[in-house]
Amino acid sequence: MADKKQKETKEDITFFHPDIFETPENAPPFLKGYKCKKCGKIWFPKFVPCPNPDCWSEEMEVVALSRRGKIYSYTDVYIGQPTMRSYMPMTMAYVDLPEGVRVFSQLEGEVGSFRCDEEVELVAGPVRNNLDGKPITGYKFKKISS
Repeated sequence: MADKKQKETKEDITFFHPDIFETPENAPPFLKGYKCKKCGKIWFPKFVPCPNPDCWSEEMEVVALSRRGKIYSYTDVYIGQPTMRSYMPMTMAYVDLPEGVRVFSQLEGEVGSFRCDEEVELVAGPVRNNLDGKPITGYKFKKISS
């Protein structure tokens, strides 16, 4: 009887960057900042060694970043990569957090409805599809409900 070789397949990811984004079961999601233990500067994402030219320490600790921030700059995107096309059009933005960190992210909401200095809040949601066409969960920001 011939041996059957099972086809090895690498499972596609369904979560985008688990090293920078946490989604606890009983708490809201948060981004992981990295605080230098020597100079105290917070970075996102993690940089090792610390990019502060007066520091260069390799000791970092994970800190939960604020879930709310303000839109610094944004753009509406109408054409994207093949794995993102089902989410087009979309808005991409830089969001400033109170810790002095600027995050690049998708915005959840209607294209054309965002403005600079508008307050937004972190959420989890689909950011693209994997090679099998299944959604990959990642971080986004949405307008804060009044």
